[in-house]
Amino acid sequence: MFRPLLVMTLIPLQTLAITNVEEKRRASDSDGWLNTATLGFDAQSGNTKEREWNLGLNTSWQNAEHRAFGWYTRSYESVNDERTSDNTFAHLRYVRNFRAPVGQETFLQYERDPFAELQYRFLAGLGVRFQKNWGDDQLVRQGVGAFHESIKEDNGAGQEEAQLTRLNLYTHGETPLGYSHLLGTVYLQPSIDDTDDVRALARFTLRLPLASSTDLNWQWQTRWDSRPPQGAEELNHKTQLSLAIRF
Repeated sequence: MFRPLLVMTLIPLQTLAITNVEEKRRASDSDGWLNTATLGFDAQSGNTKEREWNLGLNTSWQNAEHRAFGWYTRSYESVNDERTSDNTFAHLRYVRNFRAPVGQETFLQYERDPFAELQYRFLAGLGVRFQKNWGDDQLVRQGVGAFHESIKEDNGAGQEEAQLTRLNLYTHGETPLGYSHLLGTVYLQPSIDDTDDVRALARFTLRLPLASSTDLNWQWQTRWDSRPPQGAEELNHKTQLSLAIRF
């Protein structure tokens, strides 16, 4: 079944070094394929000519023992015909469920954001996921793993490449809250090669259903990077309000 998803963002979020995989996991337990697509375009003319478009594709397949999902996003922005933003992101993940609460995960990820001084970032990793459910809409998920990271950044004096290995630790929870649904995820990714190099992300989402196919989402997140790219802050806070319509 193909089910597109239209998302109208009121307050945008930047692409982050740590990506919240939990938002892309399939909530439904039904077998087979499920796909979503997002497409957005903004244009402004007059004193300033602005163009912005974004594309997102999310696909998944699963049965009782095997789950695979991936997503791809691309966003582009220009001001007076001059490119000001050009981001690319792709992620592919395979999950093997050995028992109901335990699964093994393997993933590949690629990012590129030259306007944030990131020429590329490639990850290859694996880990173990533990999950505890209470009913159909309440759960806690804990992940433990590691990944190898290849990264190339501009540091102001030229381009710098690095190869390192990071631990990947995360905790995710979901619970009903009145008529809404609360989701929270915390990531910690310390470098094994250099213990002073640590990244962390915390994100909380409040999802309020407005109709059978419409949700209003409010999201808050904070990101910490002990060694950010040149010109970037160690600690960043972001918020987002979005309307999601399934059709």
